[in-house]
Amino acid sequence: MSLGPSVNLWVGENGAGKTSVLEAVSILSLGRSFATSRIKSIIALDQPSLTVFGRIQGQHQEHRLAVQVNRDDERKLRLDGAAAKNQVSLSRLLPVLQMTPHSVDVITGSPGDRRRFMDWGAFHWSGGNGQSFNALRRALLQRNSLLRSGILNGSDLAPWEQQIGLHGEEIDRWRREFVADVRPVFDELLVEMELGIELELVYRNGWGDGDLTSTLEGQRARDIRARSTLSGPHRADFELVRDGAKAGDTLSRGQLKVSNLALVLAQLQASTKRGIAPVLCLDDPGAELDHRFLGRVWEIVVGSGAQVLATGITVDRVGLSEGQARVAEVFHVKHGRIASK
Repeated sequence: MSLGPSVNLWVGENGAGKTSVLEAVSILSLGRSFATSRIKSIIALDQPSLTVFGRIQGQHQEHRLAVQVNRDDERKLRLDGAAAKNQVSLSRLLPVLQMTPHSVDVITGSPGDRRRFMDWGAFHWSGGNGQSFNALRRALLQRNSLLRSGILNGSDLAPWEQQIGLHGEEIDRWRREFVADVRPVFDELLVEMELGIELELVYRNGWGDGDLTSTLEGQRARDIRARSTLSGPHRADFELVRDGAKAGDTLSRGQLKVSNLALVLAQLQASTKRGIAPVLCLDDPGAELDHRFLGRVWEIVVGSGAQVLATGITVDRVGLSEGQARVAEVFHVKHGRIASK
């Protein structure tokens, strides 16, 4: 398929295969499906593996990306015809945001869900520096492995604490920059979406004030008893606060839906302002939002200038205005086959 730079729409009956297009883009960008953690469940029953090819066209250059995954989750990655070192190489070139029925509720979800939200931003705000994230992960694994061994002294832990401090504070800086850019856009969107309440977005780094390495040194005795690193960037979180209380405890289901949507749209707009230009995947938005509200969302999305990949049973159900639908690229899906309009 050759896609347009603005709205691309796949329409067809339930089960026709529309969502497979969005899953393919997710695998190409993130190395995983947005709908399931079991990669083998989306490989065709009569096939040993799945393969996705994509071509990314930027202002000044073009890249060819490919991912092949077999049933044992063994992977082959290609970038511009050569073997790619890791998924980060592809993620850096193809940032993807998703709003789907499978999307987690970031506000009431787990701290891990919110860290993934922040780390998507931190990764792209850093220019795609996956090395710092990998180095932090390795250092935390090593320190926790030593803590579980039960035979310790300061000299065992110190090298890993220094690594955690070095990379953790770097990642913390990118997270703070991302949240700082998202916050004002989020505030504006809440007004535009007529939520009618004010929410404060509060970031917590996971260890409090002070130098991270010194904090880890000062908490060795506690961590040795717990056999785990209890403070650090792996405990970072953010929360939405309404009049001093957690928004998740006070908002209605409808208000939570609007707030979660505003977070993703703020992420999209903040990204485009940084020149990152993510691809936005919308899986059957008409099933989640009423038509009036859906029209407002489409105005925001189209106004961002992002490339959008959306699915729906019909064009009308997707919620595009008549003018938006006229310039959209529409593909019809039937029994896993795709045809242009």
